[in-house]
Amino acid sequence: MKKQGWIVFVVTLVLGFFLVTANAEEFDREALKAEIKKELKEEMRGEGGVLSGIQDRIKFSGLIEFGGAWQNLNYTDGTDDLNQSDLTLTTVELTGEAEVNDWVNVAITFLYEDGTSFEGEPGQTASTEGNVNVDEGILTIGNTEKYPLYFSAGAMYLPFGALLTHFPDNPLINLPLPLILGEIREKAALVGVEHQGFSLCGYIFNGDMDETGQEDQIESYGFDANYSFDDEKGLEILIGASYLSNIADSNTLEEHLTTVKDYVGGFDCYLHVGYAPFFFDAEYMTATDEFDSTDGITTGAANTPAQPAVWNFELGYNLDWGKNLEIALKYAGSDESERQLGFPETRYGITLNQELFEAVIASLAYLHDDYETNDIHNRDDRDVVFAQIAIEF
Repeated sequence: MKKQGWIVFVVTLVLGFFLVTANAEEFDREALKAEIKKELKEEMRGEGGVLSGIQDRIKFSGLIEFGGAWQNLNYTDGTDDLNQSDLTLTTVELTGEAEVNDWVNVAITFLYEDGTSFEGEPGQTASTEGNVNVDEGILTIGNTEKYPLYFSAGAMYLPFGALLTHFPDNPLINLPLPLILGEIREKAALVGVEHQGFSLCGYIFNGDMDETGQEDQIESYGFDANYSFDDEKGLEILIGASYLSNIADSNTLEEHLTTVKDYVGGFDCYLHVGYAPFFFDAEYMTATDEFDSTDGITTGAANTPAQPAVWNFELGYNLDWGKNLEIALKYAGSDESERQLGFPETRYGITLNQELFEAVIASLAYLHDDYETNDIHNRDDRDVVFAQIAIEF
């Protein structure tokens, strides 16, 4: 072999050696990095590690509801009857709960609602998509399994009434009348006690509705007390009562008021009884006094001061034919709420809630509403049929 050939051969051999070595070292480095990352992750998730147990302390749950509705609405003034229908993504809800330690936990709920609202019905507009909001954000200090006393604070729905219902939830089409009158979402501080089925809590908050001429300050409060019981024979009992110092702070009433001359309290009592396949729910909610005539909540043609009251009763049966079918009948109504609030005087209904799969429920419901002579929208009666599928996860 010529001298130049030997030189080329030696140079090629040396370069090849270095290239192979370099590639091998690079491969080793990448493999080493991967191994270090793996060991570090295992160490962090292992006993005493930074991520130890976090995956077991954070839980997510959610709900999605899709439905459709049809209504026939009759008026007292001779206006043509309305026949309308709509489809809507009723609810999307996602809740994240984190157990910080054995005594502290937090919960955050994101909510999207798009309730059916038929175009042309007085007081309502066409169905519009809602926004995703932080519906609740609550921190709780306490562990009722170890000690009965606990403290909660944040944005929450206050425990005023039980708001019991077995009917599918479609805002503006079907909500329990006690929920419409009394649902309150506020930033509040709550102290409660739970022991052997007994539950008692009290809370304070700064409501949006103040007495005329008074300063904006924390002066609203409420209480809820109940007792629950169940046994192996299938008997279930829940009985309780709630008091609220200013019912004008409810989500519905504050839309009709700017101020009130004097605070008007609210009272609610509720009962649930279940035995084997049967169940019965009852709830009654009322303002504890009349609103002043200048407040804007009145009744009748003479616009006399009103003391709104609502009730909701449901009776049902669970038919197990391999998949559970829940059948529920409703009777509900209101008093002194026809002028500004526009609640039906009486409501009758039936719903069928069929379990399709685990955590998947299909519902079909019918409601008939009769309205007062002085209904604010001149409605006479209404028939509504609505269907919904709900998936919990």
